[in-house]
Amino acid sequence: MPFSAFPCFSVLLRSSLMQDKLITSSHLSTDLEDLIHKANDLIRAAKAPSIRKAYQSDFRIFESWCTAHGLASLPSAPQTIALYIASCVVARLAPATIARRLASISKAHQAAGFEESPASTKHFVVGEVLKGARRTLGVAQKCKDPLVLNDICRLLAACPKNLRALILIGFAGAFRRSELCAMSVSDLCFSDSGLLITVPRSKADQEQAGERVAIVFGEHKDTCPIRALRQWLKAANVKESPVFRGVDRHGHVASTGLHRDSIAAIFKTAAARSGMNATNIAGHSVRAGMATQAALNGSSERAIARTTRHKSRRILRRYIRPGEMFRENASAALGL
Repeated sequence: MPFSAFPCFSVLLRSSLMQDKLITSSHLSTDLEDLIHKANDLIRAAKAPSIRKAYQSDFRIFESWCTAHGLASLPSAPQTIALYIASCVVARLAPATIARRLASISKAHQAAGFEESPASTKHFVVGEVLKGARRTLGVAQKCKDPLVLNDICRLLAACPKNLRALILIGFAGAFRRSELCAMSVSDLCFSDSGLLITVPRSKADQEQAGERVAIVFGEHKDTCPIRALRQWLKAANVKESPVFRGVDRHGHVASTGLHRDSIAAIFKTAAARSGMNATNIAGHSVRAGMATQAALNGSSERAIARTTRHKSRRILRRYIRPGEMFRENASAALGL
């Protein structure tokens, strides 16, 4: 049975209602049908579209693998999962990718009404094979190159003027691609102290509690993010959402915002134009670069986290450590 955004929830809910004798008729009332549709909508809203897409893709891959080997995919068995992990190791998949695929298999089983997932590490064979996979492959994650201040200056010198605000605001505020694309004029609050940007929703704030990022005026007018943003808003005549938009070769500003995938392409193109190796540059590079540069300049973890909005200091330190490796290095005290 294919797994697509919890497809069987409606069937399960109907059968549960019948089994629990909450209804006696074989036909649900219109009100209950409406509530089932609403419940399905809420289940879909529980995960970001990108996560749902990843779950669906991962489970389709698992289904295909099971079919090719004559094994059952739903419900599956711990022994099957162990063999699947082994095949992932043979394919040299990253441990993080394997873990995500196991999570997708678990979600599919939960959605199908199976209380215990065969992909759970509670099963001895699954847990041990997964440990072996992590030791075999290593768990170090490949990170995108951070764009620090010197890199940002090179990008600004090589890119069109209409991209200056995007690069500088992205860097100064450590914004994610999705946050830059969703940024609205109504989210901006200019003052004598600087700029306050409201982020209504983000990767770490899916329930839309809202977060705010403060950006101060730059020391140099050519690299001041606030000045660049004001210039962009005026030049493009942007008075309402979205803030960042595409501009065609004739200088026409689009009425719609940038797509998140275009952010990475913009940074890659700008890096290549500046003579940098753009292979490992992505939309995340400015966010990582802000944390790295701030650490190089002596900012505390607390101050950096206030801007990056990292909930985990462990994750934040992945960006900070490269900046601190030479600033606080014991080999400098050896007298060599």
